Amino acid sequence: MENPSNNISYWHLTAEGKEYPKLNKDIETDTLIIGGGITGVSAAYCLAKVGVSTTLIEADKLCAGTTGGTTGKCTIQHGIIYSRLIDTMGLEKASLYAKAQKEALAFISTFVRANKIECNYEETEAYIYASSKDQIDLVKKEYEAAKQLNIAAEYVNAPSFPNDNYCMTGFKGQAAFHPVRYISSLAEHAQKAGAAIYEHSKAIKVEEDKTVTVKCENGVVIKAKHLILATQYPIYEGMGVFFSRLYPRRTYGLAVETLNDWPDGCYINAGTPTRSLRTHVENGKRILIVVGESHPTARGGDMETHYIELMHFAGVTTGLNNVVTRWSAQDYKTPDDLPFIGRLSSRSNIFVGTGFGKWGLTNGTLAGMMIHDIITSGHSEYEDLLNPHRLNLKASAPTLLGEISGQVRELVHSKLKVGDNFLTLKPGEGKVVEFKGKKAGAYLSDDDVLTIVDTTCTHLGCEVQWNSAEKTWDCPCHGGRYAYDGKLLEGPPKNSLKVIYKEDKKVRK
Repeated sequence: MENPSNNISYWHLTAEGKEYPKLNKDIETDTLIIGGGITGVSAAYCLAKVGVSTTLIEADKLCAGTTGGTTGKCTIQHGIIYSRLIDTMGLEKASLYAKAQKEALAFISTFVRANKIECNYEETEAYIYASSKDQIDLVKKEYEAAKQLNIAAEYVNAPSFPNDNYCMTGFKGQAAFHPVRYISSLAEHAQKAGAAIYEHSKAIKVEEDKTVTVKCENGVVIKAKHLILATQYPIYEGMGVFFSRLYPRRTYGLAVETLNDWPDGCYINAGTPTRSLRTHVENGKRILIVVGESHPTARGGDMETHYIELMHFAGVTTGLNNVVTRWSAQDYKTPDDLPFIGRLSSRSNIFVGTGFGKWGLTNGTLAGMMIHDIITSGHSEYEDLLNPHRLNLKASAPTLLGEISGQVRELVHSKLKVGDNFLTLKPGEGKVVEFKGKKAGAYLSDDDVLTIVDTTCTHLGCEVQWNSAEKTWDCPCHGGRYAYDGKLLEGPPKNSLKVIYKEDKKVRK
């Protein structure tokens, strides 16, 4: 059995999207979208279709972020969600959330079928299952909630798959697809409708007055009436303190060839550690997608162990023949588990869609639809429910207190730790070290090039930690991530880590 050393999502491994040019001149547009994942591309498509002058810029390539690393599940089944919403927010709001998710799923299905999109779209059933006896009541309660909300669902007692499955609730009429192929097609249709799309065009500064001005890394300036931040973590917070209400989570994925067959469908357990499964068919071959091991970014111990745990789970579930590829992705959750979608502030022309909590394919689609509605008609039916400035204390208090205290602990703890000496590094290894009496991050490449960076995150000053699985420096407070050489990869920071030393070890010898 092969164990791939390179981390690339199965969706990027099996598909390449169209290339778009880099923006190299100042422009004006009615609506500017920053971010080329499902939120940004959905918004671009919806707005361009009705004649709104729309421009989308992406710092890397379309789908380079979380959208390209999802499970590819298109489902309104979001774990144990509806029973909890009924308890904390009431039946009316739970029903509204379910309605919003149904509309997003219908949008995807309609687009795929109407345009005959080749993205491996398959209708299926999405199951939430009890992987231990203490989860049985949770799964039963979710089934009862689904019935209250008129969601087509079934309850299955003691099913044979996956292993240790005590019961499960299945949502009917759900779907799964190839997310990179879907977004590539959606972007092409957005461009045909009039949207301008640019890749490798990184926004670094946002200013809001009567209009919005965005400055890019290469000096290009964009002026717009409306701005949509489709970047997961908003690069411009305005009056909103998002760092206290968005919590980064890292999740891991495998695409595997198995020894044994398994039943079709999408599965996720009700407890932790997360175990999420789905079937994908590529060129007639069935591939099992296994995702899980979610944890707060940079607080998950040795990252390599998460892949090992998923491989073990795949082995006992279906018999593991070969790991085709492996990858990880980052998403953000909110205090009450509902996304933030809408205006950045009540009078702002800046919009945000974030906090999807691992359910970004429907919530990202919903964000694009909602922001289109607000821009074109001034209102969305779901605007109050998903308002980025809401605070439901009953639903949010436990998460708020736990997450903020965790961020504070990490900030204090990271400042006190003293690392190992960099002389003990092996090729391909990174460590927090002591360099000239101060903490630093050292990485020794396979060809013996030593790079030492300042480990202070450029966002709010937490100390980054080494991620051995991805060979990155990750911030445990707000999810900033940097390459081994300090280059910014994702998250709220705007700048890369400072390189304080770089040397060829062979010369030093």
